Amino acid sequence: MTELFIDESGSMTTESHEAFPFFVICITRVIDKEKLKKRFKRFISSNIKELREIDRNNKMFSNDKFHELKGSSLTKEMKLKFVDYICRDNLFEVYYIKIDNKKINDKLYNNKARAFNYIIGLSLLHNIKNNNLPIKDDFYLNIDERNVKTQSINTLEDYLNIKLEMEHELVNGLKVKYYDSANNHLIQISDFFSNLYYSKLMTKKSYNKLFDNLEKQGYIKDFFNFPMNN
Repeated sequence: MTELFIDESGSMTTESHEAFPFFVICITRVIDKEKLKKRFKRFISSNIKELREIDRNNKMFSNDKFHELKGSSLTKEMKLKFVDYICRDNLFEVYYIKIDNKKINDKLYNNKARAFNYIIGLSLLHNIKNNNLPIKDDFYLNIDERNVKTQSINTLEDYLNIKLEMEHELVNGLKVKYYDSANNHLIQISDFFSNLYYSKLMTKKSYNKLFDNLEKQGYIKDFFNFPMNN
């Protein structure tokens, strides 16, 4: 079984592409779910005071209790601290999708749910064909429900099963589940890494050394660009 956790950073927009040049999707493949959950919880408990101090927009705490980790609320120092803590023993892998908004055809974003499904499908197809992800396995995708409109909640599963199972015969089957990210620590990890890459893209060289190290250590497995070859 291949279990993937998905979250995003930035905006799908062509009108405001100067302010929001990129839309980033992070697909995290979890190798050892229980160990990774425990490590995540230990980081939160060990750094609860500092996390509370930097949560100036009240996104991570509710009624003075920890709610969820948000990459966009962390300082650079805390981001580096989290990476150092969570990136041990290769418990997960990260697959990035970078969408360049200024190169997108306006028609694609007329239906953003359909655009999201299409690009996720292209990325999975690319990574399975290139042996980054296993072939002929059962796939389970876990996604933050706040990123999906109610009427499109089943379309990703239907689309990916047609594309990956029926057309290309690359998976045995595929299921999609949606969660409130506050109740799913592993989606919060995807949120963190999507924001980390978005921060790298927006600040140019600030995170280059960190990303080079994460690639060398096997945590970052792939960068998929859309449109392709950009």
